[in-house]
Amino acid sequence: MHGPDGHDYKNKIQFIDIQKPHFISYKHLGDGEGDEDVNFQSKIIFEKAGNGTNLVMEQQFTSKQELERVNEKYGAIEGGKQHIGNLAKYLEKIK
Repeated sequence: MHGPDGHDYKNKIQFIDIQKPHFISYKHLGDGEGDEDVNFQSKIIFEKAGNGTNLVMEQQFTSKQELERVNEKYGAIEGGKQHIGNLAKYLEKIK
C-alpha cells in the first residue's frame, strides 16, 4: 500500500475464511512500523451480476477513532481502493 506520505507500507494479513466463490475474509496485522499497529478485518464479497460480478468490500475497525487514525496515518480508504484495483488486475490475469 502507498500511504499519503509517499511511503510504501507492507501489508501483512491473516486469512480468516474463504468461501469460494462468495467471499474472502481476512485480518490486517500491519507491518510492525510505528507506535500503534494496524489491526482490522476486511471482507470482500463477490456477487453475481448478469455476465459479471459485483464486488463489495467491508472493513471493521474497533472504533470510529481507530478508522480515522488508520486513515489519517496510512490512507486506509485510498489503500482499500488500491487493494481492490490490484485484485481486479490479478483476476483479469488469471481469467
